[in-house]
Amino acid sequence: MKTPVYGLTGGIASGKSTVLAQFAALGIETLDTDQLARDVIAQGTSGALQLETAIGSEYFQDGCLDRARLRSDMYQSAHLKKTVEGIIHPLVRNAVNQWLDQQAGSPYRILCSPLLIETNQHAILDGVIVIDAPKSEQLKRGIQRDTKSKETIQNIIDAQISRQARLVHASFVIDNSGGLDSLTQQIQTLHEKLSHD
Repeated sequence: MKTPVYGLTGGIASGKSTVLAQFAALGIETLDTDQLARDVIAQGTSGALQLETAIGSEYFQDGCLDRARLRSDMYQSAHLKKTVEGIIHPLVRNAVNQWLDQQAGSPYRILCSPLLIETNQHAILDGVIVIDAPKSEQLKRGIQRDTKSKETIQNIIDAQISRQARLVHASFVIDNSGGLDSLTQQIQTLHEKLSHD
């Protein structure tokens, strides 16, 4: 029988990394597409080479991608965003498919992706775990974590699908409006449920 794979998603600064780390600490195999997206264009990879050819070497210093500059320019230019995503998304998709094909060593697995719903990845999974946090909390955490302006974080929130649209697809919701204790408790409860399903 195939091991179930659940998607984990949420808006910016909703707590995805924290939640994923807790599941991993419980012995669950996890995959983070954000990390994958960085890995497939890491220095020296064919992905980095493809990217440099497509967008120009001004975004690279000694073969290293200037992520902050690229990210900021991608919010200004739809063409640049499309070009970058056209290279990164297929590479990430291939890596995800390889991971899904591997034998699992835990009762279920978790694929964490901020664009789980938007890229329709959720359609091939066994369920969706949405981490939900109020917009005010996302703003506050995003500013603290990324030391970016309120306006930048707000723009990112606005560019993502709405909370409502995300929640429509949720099989399970983790409410991250409280503290870490509440979050840990919810993860533990969900872990027990998913381990015995």
